[in-house]
Amino acid sequence: MSERSIFFASFPPIQTAIKVHGSGDGMRIQLDIPESEMTEALKLFRWREAILKVTIERATE
Repeated sequence: MSERSIFFASFPPIQTAIKVHGSGDGMRIQLDIPESEMTEALKLFRWREAILKVTIERATE
C-alpha cells in the first residue's frame, strides 16, 4: 500500500494561487495549510523528489 497524507487546506486569497504555465503545458497551485494540519502535511517533505498522485475533493462545511 502506498503512503498517504490527508489534510485540509485552502487556496490563499491571492491572484496567483493557481498559475498556468505560459506555454500551456501545465499549472502550479499554492495551498494554505492551517497549523492544525501541519503534522500530516509535513509528510510532503519526504516526497519532494517523488512524482505524486493528487486527488482533491471539496470538504463539506
